[in-house]
This record gives sequence, structure tokens and C-alpha cells, in this order.
Amino acid sequence: MRVADRVGSALSALNHSLSKVPCVGLTVCLLFALMITALRAEENSSSTPVEFAESSVLAQQKLLIDVTTAGPSGRLVAVGDRGHILYSDDDGDTWVQAKVPTRQLLTAVHFVSAKQGWAVGHDALILATTDGGQTWQQQYKNPAAEAPLLDVWFSSEFEGFAVGAYGQIVRTSNGGKSWEDWSDHIENEEEFHFNSITGLKNKREMVIVGEAGIVYFSVNQGMTWQRLDSPYEGSLFGVIANGEPQSFVAFGLRGHVFRYDGSLKLWSTVKTHTEQSLFGGQYIADGRLALAGNGGVWLVSNDYGKQFSLHKQSDRKLVSGITETADGQYILVGQGGIVKTIPQGNDLAIRP
Repeated sequence: MRVADRVGSALSALNHSLSKVPCVGLTVCLLFALMITALRAEENSSSTPVEFAESSVLAQQKLLIDVTTAGPSGRLVAVGDRGHILYSDDDGDTWVQAKVPTRQLLTAVHFVSAKQGWAVGHDALILATTDGGQTWQQQYKNPAAEAPLLDVWFSSEFEGFAVGAYGQIVRTSNGGKSWEDWSDHIENEEEFHFNSITGLKNKREMVIVGEAGIVYFSVNQGMTWQRLDSPYEGSLFGVIANGEPQSFVAFGLRGHVFRYDGSLKLWSTVKTHTEQSLFGGQYIADGRLALAGNGGVWLVSNDYGKQFSLHKQSDRKLVSGITETADGQYILVGQGGIVKTIPQGNDLAIRP
């Protein structure tokens, strides 16, 4: 059986297990990374790594993990397997593959402006772009960590953090020219995975969530961190600001979503009407949030995360990233590549 066939079979098994098992030790991105790396190692153990991602007309139909908008430009940027990064300037109708110096799985992407952005992935890799995602340069890599970075967030063009498996956290204060291990600034003796990081509305307050329901909060741009009481013991895969001061939304296994009001120091449970695990999300604007997850599920809130409407893609393939386009539709990325969909949930597959 070819590697591609085995990956497809394994992904199907993973989707089934995530919808049934109440507690999973690794994030979906970590599972993707470890599974795909192992399968390729079996078939390509003697091969020499290729420096740049291969150009492929089918890249937008392959596994992609995250998608975002590059600042106010409206450009969409998606990242995923084999170092693939794609961008679109027409609301996701057509996509162009970027020049990327890696073939590693990329797990997250973040832009601080229309031009400047970062992507992270396997081998603790950090890539940067200064032209809106058309070309990328490697800033940091730590294969000795033997685990991926899973998320990245910058408060400005200079100050940023990347987090990942087994408690990895690195920081830069010079736009990524150098990165510093920041693990001794956050108490995590169990080395729980840090799955997601974001900054709140004022950009001084920051949040990290991860395995076993851990939640860390900083009031000084990540210089120090305190652990918050968590509303959940299962893994939290993502966290996003909700547009209100001192508030955020965390989400994870079995459709769990929690809203935190920092002014009251109070958690509330948000009904989602699904038990599918949620892996990716994004704050759009004006109190609108979007989440995406297993089984083709995606959710939209128009009231700062107090309630969500539920949508399901007909193919039921795992969705790990979501963002809104300028024309009011949504871009979903995941197991089935890129899909553009209207808010009612009718999916329109993008073809090359």
C-alpha cells in the first residue's frame, strides 16, 4: 500500500477515534505530525531531505491545518502538510502556492500586518514572511525537540511567542531574528502540550491553553504567567480573543467551548449542540467568531462567543482551520484541503 493510501486510512481512523474517545493525550496537529512523519520514514528512510516544498497543482486539495487573513489586505493564507503554503487575493476563489524552504508539516500561521507573518510546524520550525506570504524564510528550527510547534502569535512586528508539544515555548523581541527558550517563565512540570496561544484586545494580556485543560494567563505581554483554574479536565485545542476586554473563548474535546470574563474572573459553558472535537478558530470582527472541528463541523457566533450556530459539511471531513472572506463567506481547511462555503453550510469545493 502506498504512503498516501495509508495516510488516508489512518486519518479516517483518527477521525473516528476522536469522535468517540473522551480523552486524547495529543492534539490533532501533533497526531498528524507524528503519524505522517512515521509513515514517510518507513518508505523514505534513505532519502535526502529536499530544501523547498514541491510545487503541486493539487496542493489546495491536500491536508491543510490552518488559515488566516494577512492583516487588512484581505489576502488569505493557508498552511499544511509537506511545507505547503498557499495564498489567495480573490476571497479564496483561486490560490497560488508560495515558495517555502521546508517539507515539514506546518501547523499554524499568524500575520501581524499585511506583509509580515509567521508559520510554525514540525521540528520546532518557525518560518517568516515579509511580502504577505509569497516567499518564506526559516528563522528557527530545533529538531532535537522531536516535537512540533503548534501555534504562534505576535503582538507587534517585534514581540512574539510560539508554543508547542511537551511544553515548548519560545519568545522573540526582534521580529524573529533570534528566539529564546521561555519555558522557565511558565510552570509546567508535567510538560503538558501547549496547543494554542493568543493575545487579548489590549495585546498586553495573553492566554495559553493545552492538554489536560491547562490555561495560563499573562498580564504583562508574556513576561510572567499564572495558571488559571480551568473549567475542564480534557484537552483544550484552541483559544481566541472574543473582541471584548479581558475576555476569550477556549475550545477542545467533544465540542466543549468555554467563555472567560476576566473582569469577573468567571467561566461560562457555551452550548454548541455537537460532541465533535473542535480544533481551530478565529476572531473575525465586530463580535463574530468562527470555530471548526471533526466531522466537518463548524460554528459561528455573532455575539462575542455567547452562543454559536452549528454547520456541517456534507463530506464530514475533519476541518482544522477557518476564516471569513471579505465577501462574507468562509474558508475551511483540513483533511479535504480548501473549501469555500456560505454561512448556511452549503459547501463549494475549490478545484485547481
